[in-house]
Amino acid sequence: MAANGQGVSVARSIPPESPGLTPAPDEAPSFVGRADILAAVEEALTAPGSVGAVLVGEAGVGKTAVVQQVLSSSATALYVLRIRGARGFRDQAYRPVNFLLTELEADVVEHPVMVLRAVADFLNQQARGRRVVLAVDNVEYLDASSAALIGQLVLGGTASVLLTAQDFAAADPQFAGLWRDGSLRRLDLAPFDALEARAFAAAELHGVVSAEAAALLYRMSGGNARFLQASIRAVRGRSVVRHGETWVLLPGSIPVPTEIAEAVQLILEELTPGQQEIAHVVALAGCLPLTVTQSITGSADLDALQTAGLLAVRHGEQECVEFRDTVIGTGTAASLSALRAGELYEKWVEGSVLGDLLDPERHTQWLLKCQRPVPAGLSLAAARSAKRAGRYGTAVEYAELGDAYRSSAAAAVERLRALTFTGRFQDAGNALLLAAPLLDDAPAAEAVPLLLAGVFLRHRLGLGGVDEALDDAGERLESDAAVDPEERARLRADIVIARAEVASLQGRFIEARDLVLSLRSGGVPLGRDQGIAADVLLAEAWAMLEDQLDALQLADSLADRLQEPDVASRTRELSYLRLIAIYSATGSWEQGSRKLRLAEGDSGTVLHSSAVQVALGLVRGRYGTPEDALAVLAPAFDQLRVGDPQRVLPLAATAIAYCHAMSDNIKAAIPLLVHAEPTAGDPWLVRRVASQLQLLSVGLREAKPDAARQLQAMGRSDRERGASLFALSAFTSAVRLGSTGSLTELSEVAARVQGPYAHLCETFAKGVSHRDAEVLLQAMDLAAAGGDQNFGRDAARSALHAARALGDKSTVREVQHRARRVLADLDAGGPTSQLDCLTPREAEIAQLAVSGLMNREIAEAMCVSVRTIEGHLYQIYSKLHVSSRSQLAELFPAPLG
Repeated sequence: MAANGQGVSVARSIPPESPGLTPAPDEAPSFVGRADILAAVEEALTAPGSVGAVLVGEAGVGKTAVVQQVLSSSATALYVLRIRGARGFRDQAYRPVNFLLTELEADVVEHPVMVLRAVADFLNQQARGRRVVLAVDNVEYLDASSAALIGQLVLGGTASVLLTAQDFAAADPQFAGLWRDGSLRRLDLAPFDALEARAFAAAELHGVVSAEAAALLYRMSGGNARFLQASIRAVRGRSVVRHGETWVLLPGSIPVPTEIAEAVQLILEELTPGQQEIAHVVALAGCLPLTVTQSITGSADLDALQTAGLLAVRHGEQECVEFRDTVIGTGTAASLSALRAGELYEKWVEGSVLGDLLDPERHTQWLLKCQRPVPAGLSLAAARSAKRAGRYGTAVEYAELGDAYRSSAAAAVERLRALTFTGRFQDAGNALLLAAPLLDDAPAAEAVPLLLAGVFLRHRLGLGGVDEALDDAGERLESDAAVDPEERARLRADIVIARAEVASLQGRFIEARDLVLSLRSGGVPLGRDQGIAADVLLAEAWAMLEDQLDALQLADSLADRLQEPDVASRTRELSYLRLIAIYSATGSWEQGSRKLRLAEGDSGTVLHSSAVQVALGLVRGRYGTPEDALAVLAPAFDQLRVGDPQRVLPLAATAIAYCHAMSDNIKAAIPLLVHAEPTAGDPWLVRRVASQLQLLSVGLREAKPDAARQLQAMGRSDRERGASLFALSAFTSAVRLGSTGSLTELSEVAARVQGPYAHLCETFAKGVSHRDAEVLLQAMDLAAAGGDQNFGRDAARSALHAARALGDKSTVREVQHRARRVLADLDAGGPTSQLDCLTPREAEIAQLAVSGLMNREIAEAMCVSVRTIEGHLYQIYSKLHVSSRSQLAELFPAPLG
């Protein structure tokens, strides 16, 4: 009996392009993610009483890749046969296992019991004591004879199974029986989530992937491993290119990958004409009312498509039908010809109410698909919809349809905003110049939004005329009596919020606060996005001034409101940027991370913004390690070099340089200096934080007195501006660098500012001022509780110095003991490490001494005299205020393990 190569080593049976595997040049394919699934499968194959596992999931989700990974990792202990069911061979007996029956006589094949005995003998002979595993792909497509044979081999104890299925209910009932009795473990495989998809893409591309590029690939594939691999091939070197060390996203439209289109075509070919009609219309429309869908060909076809898992009904105010998998829906629409799309449009949209029910973007795409003109009103609505969803490049394309932006102020507004929001400032500047003549005849309802769009562009470009444009907007609105009262109130609020936004961007937080409070006191009803935009500006202003507790309370409320699904993308992004700064700067990051749902990674598309990634990188640098921060900052920096709509590139560059300086890698920081210089269009907060990071970098290079003096001057400037929280940070940094001259100002500011960080700074200042080791240890405890490891180390070091200054050995030991207990994760150079005050030679001798070696043994190990060792130990004991080896041992961390 011949195995025909089917039972060979698993490692040679893995195809190089299997989904879930990422081949690298001259390397074996590497598997990404699914650790919990792998462990569960391995347990199912080895646990007593278990006959194996079945992996259930949609096509392309990575079931076969999991099988390959599990079996390849255990190849020497298993004898594996790969079997594949095929839809077209379900009626052919033994077709999938024919390679096992090639040497059997014809009359034997006619008797299932004889076949079972012969195959079992063959497998036992070939396995040579190894465990037999039948790895069966598409188990639901096995013919009855093959299924019966495999089932009997399992029940007889000859083999275990590792099955895959899209529809396990359609498999032979005996497998479901094994699952029900608990001997066969079922594992449902879901598509990759966004983080897993990003990791997969990084492995495929052999490099880090920016947040924006990862988001595109996830959107194109829906997390399906096969589609993700196809998407990577489609955009690599085109829309996604390597820039620096990162794969970044370039602007432009993205075609549907060929592999996805082919997979969709196979699905559609199996449908009846009536089912195809429904699928085509739903794909083009995106979402259809249930009643309209039922009228296309009838309920039976719709029910069949639902049963097959292709379509789903979304329940709400109105029941709608849509593709269960948006990737399949997009692929279906892309597969239609212009002629077919036109026929469907004539049949179902023209002359019917469906045109009014369609989403404006879908309606526009349908018309473009069948090469028909798009009405100006529809393209404007589509541009607004795309901009609201954060698809700014698409919004530009819609706004430019028919050149309506040349004659319509409303269309010009959408184009100008979309260009600005993508960071295409030069194009936006040209758009502003082109739109200027439209202001002459535009009514206030159109002129005001155009002026406000120009305000933010002017600020981003560092141009003048910002206040004049705001004044012009207000005057036009008040002089136009034709504006509807409700629209007038909305536009007035927009103008006030715009003034507050500009004040915030320029660091005038008192003015921003007063503007928003005036809006609140006026009782003007605000829309959802207006209310969020106004309140986040107020929370930021309160945090920067001296109302941190009110700021945190409002921030918590905003964090909840931002989870609502219909908040505009830009509103959400700007809000997250400000809220991250509020929570971090006030020392409330644990609370903020929880409220913003960042720990679970479920904060939605906001994490796809590299500007938000920079904000998170700064947090990691403060509450983690330089390596933690660089992992986030580096890819964001590379993406921002392509497009920087929020003007945070200088901050990203400075933050990365600071991380390198913390790691004593000055050479890596030098190339970043050219990007670290802020410009007039950068937000004040960006310039301010970047300046402090630059000074802290200087302080790390032993120029502490000079850096401390400049930080003190920066703090005084912050106080004059009213930015008390920044003044607190600057004065504290100066003291942490050793400047006692800033203590008085630090204490004064800390006494007025609220929140955990202010309390920490006040305690630290008190401890340094009075040289009180106990108070400094309290500051260390506060820093550790807040997760601020770097501040905790500085407080511990100051406590140790204060204790040493007293000359009390027992106090020094107590300080060292408490510091080591609270900050257990200190690195080798931390304040509780003997390297803090010992020479490298002394540290080595001290380590040998606490390990149990006698002086003579240490001397022999180091090839010196015993007297030399005794001299070193005397110096060590004096520096560390100890008098015995046992006391010395207390100062060293316990060995790991």
